[in-house]
Amino acid sequence: MNVRKNLMKRNVLLAIVLGVILASGYAYQFSPLEQTFQPSGAESSKTYTIVNDSNDSIAISISALTRDQDAQGNEINTPADAYFSIVPNKLVVPPQSSWVVRVQYRGPQTVTTELAFRLKAEQIPYSQGRASTDKGMFNFLYIYTTSLYVQPSRVVESVAVRSVVPKALEDGSPGLAVTVSNLGTVHQLLIAATLEVRDNRGNSVVLEGQDALGTLDGMNLLARKSVTKTIPWPSGLSSGPGVTYQATIKYTK
Repeated sequence: MNVRKNLMKRNVLLAIVLGVILASGYAYQFSPLEQTFQPSGAESSKTYTIVNDSNDSIAISISALTRDQDAQGNEINTPADAYFSIVPNKLVVPPQSSWVVRVQYRGPQTVTTELAFRLKAEQIPYSQGRASTDKGMFNFLYIYTTSLYVQPSRVVESVAVRSVVPKALEDGSPGLAVTVSNLGTVHQLLIAATLEVRDNRGNSVVLEGQDALGTLDGMNLLARKSVTKTIPWPSGLSSGPGVTYQATIKYTK
């Protein structure tokens, strides 16, 4: 399966489906899925489009979230209301119609390291005054969560492997804990990653693909962040007391 398509599905568009008991189903699209803003000037303002494909009016709430990563690569979000003006941030979209939403960045104008955010469009229950009657049927409310970046004044791309140490996997089998650091000023997508691991006994292995690298392959590593992923132990490396490891990573930019 195409790696880039997998990445888009996993990291750019998070379609979260919530089941609620209502009468009928609605559908909509929210785009684009990713945008880069400038901290000031004309490019500090962008538009998004909501398209209602259904035959009923739908209600949408739009909000911005900060985007961070913990040491294991898990995403952390907090409200980012102070960074953006969203007009409108709540709206009802008539059936078979579209609506344009304008988003204006209002955060610091001096940006030395890329700022990462999510823009979330959340469908909320809307019955147009009708009482819900078909209690046994489910309506799905969709949440689109897109990627939004504020570009720094200087773009630097640099990713390095900081450490490689033996560590057991969750099932107890042997593995390697690989710590990767984004030393640059913008996020990096580790698409089609290859990891070369060397030990101090002269052995070397080249690892690629999700079977060997797990979620390290295709990971979105935010600017100035370090993430540790544990991968299966690769055959061909020495192990035991006194053995040390080094590694380098390459990926498609």
